[in-house]
Amino acid sequence: MVNIINYLNTSLECEKPLEQVETAKFLKDSYFKLDETERKSLLNFLTISNFCHAFKIKPLVYEQTTQYIADKFSLNKTQIILLGSARTGFAIDPNNYGRKFSENSDLDFAIIDKILFDNCVVDFKLWKSKTENNEYDEKVKNRFWNDNQNNLKFQIRKGFIDTYKIPNFSEFKTTQQINQSLSLVVVNLSKYQNIKVKEASARIYKDWDTFQKQLRINIESVLEKV
Repeated sequence: MVNIINYLNTSLECEKPLEQVETAKFLKDSYFKLDETERKSLLNFLTISNFCHAFKIKPLVYEQTTQYIADKFSLNKTQIILLGSARTGFAIDPNNYGRKFSENSDLDFAIIDKILFDNCVVDFKLWKSKTENNEYDEKVKNRFWNDNQNNLKFQIRKGFIDTYKIPNFSEFKTTQQINQSLSLVVVNLSKYQNIKVKEASARIYKDWDTFQKQLRINIESVLEKV
């Protein structure tokens, strides 16, 4: 039964002010102390509700950036979420946990859309087929191809795909367009807004359940190690 008391009779951690909640220390120290609904709320706050750190001085530029991506691929803007240190202000990974966002950081986007996901899978299958049929000169290949193809097969079974792992060749229409669009984001944020980042990438999810599940798996696996 869904009872309001279970949501608003919160733990002491949930009553902390913004300046404490949006820190790497709070996430690390408090996450596993929270109950199920509170964990969901914390992850939602850090990844969706809270202002993006990279755009905190210019929040409407973030809205413009995600609107560009939405319009480019005929999506609703709510389907596009900026993750990573650009969102939280600190890195959430086992080797660099808590590292502050800087000009050497990336913009890591999650895009949730079944049609876009399916089109990216088509590109992957075409790439894999052409590779298996030896249609590429050895000069265009790199040492990551085999690993990327194996990794992408694993990702697709789980319902998501990293577009940057597929080569930016013209025959891969969807992934190339996504990657090129994100490259333009990086270049023009620097040129027109003086917002500098290293690069931008996107992970495409087939649906919201997959996104939320994978986000939780990723964050919890990091917090168990740090």
